[in-house]
Amino acid sequence: MTFDNETARRVRAYMEEHRTEMVRDLMRLIRVPSIRSDAEPCAPFGAACLRGLNEAVALFRENGFEARASEGNLYGIATCGEGKRTVGLFGHTDVVPVGDGWDYCPPFEPAEIEGCVIGRGSVDNKAAIVISLYTMRAVRDLSLPIGGKLVAFIGAAEETGMEDIVAFVKENPMPDFSIVPDNDYPVSLGEKGICRFFARSRERFSDILSFEGGLAFNVVLDRVDVGIKSDTPLAKALPGAIAGDPAFSLSKKDSATVLTATGVTAHASAPRNSINAADRACRLLLSLSALGDRDRKVLASVAELLSGVWGEPFGLTCDDPYFGPVTTVNGIVHVFDGQCELSFDFRYGTSVPAALIERKIDETLARVGFDLTSLDNDEGFRLPENQPQAKTVIDVYRKLTGEADAKPYYSAGGTYARHLKNAFSVGTSLPGYKTPALRVGHGGEHQPDECISIDGLLGATVMTLAMATALLDTL
Repeated sequence: MTFDNETARRVRAYMEEHRTEMVRDLMRLIRVPSIRSDAEPCAPFGAACLRGLNEAVALFRENGFEARASEGNLYGIATCGEGKRTVGLFGHTDVVPVGDGWDYCPPFEPAEIEGCVIGRGSVDNKAAIVISLYTMRAVRDLSLPIGGKLVAFIGAAEETGMEDIVAFVKENPMPDFSIVPDNDYPVSLGEKGICRFFARSRERFSDILSFEGGLAFNVVLDRVDVGIKSDTPLAKALPGAIAGDPAFSLSKKDSATVLTATGVTAHASAPRNSINAADRACRLLLSLSALGDRDRKVLASVAELLSGVWGEPFGLTCDDPYFGPVTTVNGIVHVFDGQCELSFDFRYGTSVPAALIERKIDETLARVGFDLTSLDNDEGFRLPENQPQAKTVIDVYRKLTGEADAKPYYSAGGTYARHLKNAFSVGTSLPGYKTPALRVGHGGEHQPDECISIDGLLGATVMTLAMATALLDTL
């Protein structure tokens, strides 16, 4: 089937006709607080993630499609159409923790404001479930002869390890092509490698009782609470040290004085303009003469490890010609038996060997007195721009948007595409639509006030169907 101008017009009209339903269904999914927690019987990623998965499966069933959760409730599948040729549509219902500072609505009580939906998961990635559903609805309701089958994958652990897609690949035939609306437009042809690890200090704190913040690897830490013995010179020096600085506050908890530091969060793949709250707290405490020698030694090492987001602390300032610089982001900090533990999320291009990343990590941690406690290193991938299907997908984008010079790119994000063959990741919203005027550090994926343009969502659904149709035509 050729996705010509008349077909595009019909599909756009269909999406506009069902605009209210799309918003309703997106909000329905957002209302489920699907953040991963400890496994429970029949809920491998926790009860909330199971609720999110079941809600999405129910949406497809209510709209007349065959849909089911996998054995063990690791993922869901819905199908539309017939034939051996398949295009997979991949989205996930799990979300990152919400963080503080939401201005417009509570994270799981979505609001429609200025033509946008605000709520956790609106962009990343519950919009992709809606895109998959309405792509399939348009094919069925408009009787579009796409010449193949659409398979919608509903994930439940994309943000925390991707065990869902690993199970899918083991248990199901691989689609001929896959579209993953979990990135940006025009289209990504590759993804950085992602190395995540925890490191723990050898030295123990003395006057510092706790140093706690963050819940996810892939979010820049934007708040940390430092518990300090209240009867120490350090605790007594804090009121004067933070006076007039809105980034800090003090409170009491049991026998501790708690210093709270705030920063500016961002997705780990795009940390520019972020401010790490743990780094901010370290530098304040290190500036105080009342800080004891043992605590100073640990905090100096922490500050060194957090001193940059472009690989500088680890001697990894590599600039890949396709993917750009290495990024090194901290998202979690804890204290265990007096020892400080930090998480890190490294992203690196395909020209940087995975072994080099691990060697630099080992060398740096040894130098600053930290030990590696866990590490997972997933190398990235890159498709050539001249691959026929890659050219097909970008040509569809150019035709529908009129952007004749649009070019594919290589992504710093990690999506399901890295586990699939012939996979192209795109956005959940076409660019160019206005969003509310939000504070710095708000509105994007993994940020407070995460929001998506409704017009952009409708446009992305039309684009997804056009790309799927064009890919099936290449077979």
